[in-house]
Amino acid sequence: MVSSTVVCGSTNLVFELDHDTNVVAVKKEQSDNGRKEIALGWNMHTPCSLDIKEPEANDELTGATEAYMAEVLARYTDRWLERTKNNLGYQLNSDFNYDALGPLQRFSINNAGDPFIAGNYGVHSRDFEVGVLDWFARLWEIKKDEYWGYVTRGGTKGNPHGLFVGREMFPDGILYASKEAHYSVFKVARMYRMNCVKIETLASGVIDCGYLKECLLKNKDKPAIMNITVGR
Repeated sequence: MVSSTVVCGSTNLVFELDHDTNVVAVKKEQSDNGRKEIALGWNMHTPCSLDIKEPEANDELTGATEAYMAEVLARYTDRWLERTKNNLGYQLNSDFNYDALGPLQRFSINNAGDPFIAGNYGVHSRDFEVGVLDWFARLWEIKKDEYWGYVTRGGTKGNPHGLFVGREMFPDGILYASKEAHYSVFKVARMYRMNCVKIETLASGVIDCGYLKECLLKNKDKPAIMNITVGR
């Protein structure tokens, strides 16, 4: 039996792995001193079917690696096709085709930095990035000279930047977010050491505006930083 202990406040979470059954059991134990310490155990990995190894010296002649990678890609393509057919419960759109962008995959594109300021790396796609920003600005009826932004890979990257701006503008502000908000909101609040208030929701998932009003009135002396959740 392998055991790892993680201390959360005054509560220990003990993870125990049974080698015979590969079952992980989790139990809570009260910490004696309440200190936030971590007792590291083993990192257990599940078996992986993808074997990564260095190519042989004569690989270019035999083509063994190329053949192996073709087999791996074919296997994973079949797996993803099957899983896509039955993928439920996650907010995504599977109706897309990026084949036309294939020729661009040969370039090392990098949009580092502010999309509105020319950088020192010439292989970039800032034209596309600013085009996307302009489209949303028109959708929200914002004039070009009245907005700034950049394109991220998703909410897990966008939320940290939005909350960072809020914290920098209002260092003593309180973050208010629906309890149904994206998990990254609360993770980022902990990382930035922001005072965060989770707002209760109605049965439909809509934020409880009455409860929000109560929370705001309790903290009238503090700026409010609002995280707005739409469509979850």
